[in-house]
Amino acid sequence: MTLARLPFSIGDGAVQHLSGPAAFGLPRGEWLRVDLAPGGHWYGHGFAGRQPWPLEAEPVVNDAFAVNNCQSPIWMCSAGFVILAETTARLSVRINAESGGTLEVRCPGEPVTVRVFRGADLRDAVRRLLDHLGWPNPPPDKSLLGDCIFCTWTQYPRCITQERVLAMARAVREQGYPCSTITIDDRWESAFGELRFSADFPDPAAMVRELHGLGFRVLLWVTPFINREARTFERLSRDGLLVRRRGPPSAGAALLEWWGGTAGLVDLTRPEGRTWYRRQLLRLMGEVGVDGFKVDGGDAKYQPAPGESAWHHDRGPSGYADELLSLFEEIAPGLCETRTMWLSQRRNVLWRQGGKDSHWGVDNGLAAMVHLGLHMAVMGYDIQIPDMIPGRVQTMVSDLPLPADELMVRWTEVSALFPIMQFSYFPWNYAPETASACLGLARLHKALQGYQSEHACDRRDPLLRPLWYAAPDVEELHVVGDEFLLGPDLLAAPVLCEGRTARDVLLPPGEWRDGWTGDRRSGRIERHPAPCPGIPLFVRAENTDLFERLHDILRTIPRGTVPSGPTTSTYEAGLDRDLLVTG
Repeated sequence: MTLARLPFSIGDGAVQHLSGPAAFGLPRGEWLRVDLAPGGHWYGHGFAGRQPWPLEAEPVVNDAFAVNNCQSPIWMCSAGFVILAETTARLSVRINAESGGTLEVRCPGEPVTVRVFRGADLRDAVRRLLDHLGWPNPPPDKSLLGDCIFCTWTQYPRCITQERVLAMARAVREQGYPCSTITIDDRWESAFGELRFSADFPDPAAMVRELHGLGFRVLLWVTPFINREARTFERLSRDGLLVRRRGPPSAGAALLEWWGGTAGLVDLTRPEGRTWYRRQLLRLMGEVGVDGFKVDGGDAKYQPAPGESAWHHDRGPSGYADELLSLFEEIAPGLCETRTMWLSQRRNVLWRQGGKDSHWGVDNGLAAMVHLGLHMAVMGYDIQIPDMIPGRVQTMVSDLPLPADELMVRWTEVSALFPIMQFSYFPWNYAPETASACLGLARLHKALQGYQSEHACDRRDPLLRPLWYAAPDVEELHVVGDEFLLGPDLLAAPVLCEGRTARDVLLPPGEWRDGWTGDRRSGRIERHPAPCPGIPLFVRAENTDLFERLHDILRTIPRGTVPSGPTTSTYEAGLDRDLLVTG
């Protein structure tokens, strides 16, 4: 099916002359409609509450589509074309709404330029899109591509202290994890937006020196929110460094509600606001010694209401996130991670999926993490960190059950085959068999460092990629969302459902070797063994070096030692606790 045969329409009129690369104007308030079925299968868009693969598998309806976690106004089709709505304005997007069989895009507020990239196949069309967007972004330091980041969030929520950060770092070393990065998350500040350590950190510079001495770089969680109770709020509001409330200059800051309270937002579009924020971050790097940052915020929903705010330069609901990333790229290139992105593929930052819930499903669970990872990758956010293993645990709802051992291991299996993995809830909270499996998988991830670096340094295709990248002309590969490729030669087929110990596997054309046994396989494999641990892994037969490195690590991991059933962990991670509780 070629692009020329696909029915595009705006309002009641067909879009003409789409036989090649094209751009056309979408008038304000008019719907762009594209029939889904004639084109094949659809990808892109980014985060959704339920995360389908391909996109047409479930309805996706968002009448306030703007940056919220990892998203971009990009929709791509297996027929060999990509649609880009080149805007930072809020959109209405409906995919297969009410079984309508269409992709519908509308911008209520302003006209939008829509670009269409056509290729010989979808892989070629994606290359044309990414070239237009300035991708590839520079790869991170080689050590990050085999890293297990350890973050404080789910292990120490609301009870983080200097000693607990150091205790975590020492434990990571004692447990033998290949980790070069520690992230100090939420609750280190005296108040949100003061950007100064609280009294629970009596000597943060000494803490960072000790972490450096243990071989860790240090990332610090920050946001652009300045809470009303912060000592800096009144001055920043008075001086106009926060997004203003509409009215005279004396009106002060426009307020917003976020999960940390009521706050103003640093106006990074105002040179004085950007300069102030930049100085605070450089002070944390210079005086305390932190190496980079975990950036939170930037979402459209955490901005002052449009009718009540007056920006220095309004970049649209989805433009602020990129303004934020441009600053972090400037001060710590390649050492800042973010979960918010819109059209930022060129930025030298690390992409991270937003928080996932600690369960299996496509409703923001483990399966959603895999599906979203692939949608992100084909949009140019390929060197990415999945959410912390094994999701948010109890940090959203304190009385949720603790994740089972099986989920902990399956989540670790998936993360180990993504470009960068991240722990927070400690694997050694669990029984020795579970802890041992997680450590073995972390070492597997480390063993892939050289392979990943090779394919990240000068990449023409995403590092993480869906199966159809290997053979875009093979129709059945386009619907596979529970397998993925890391680079061209390594295929992972994770188990994304509770209690399963076998699964079917579809291999792209060519000969592949089973990473666990060395058996040579091709085509479709029915009921392939997948014990826990025991994620099915395959290496292209001609890449003997990668196979040997992979196989050497896999044979040290006892397969099938972690059963389905109740959790062995008793470590509570709820936000409402004041002290650490262990069983």
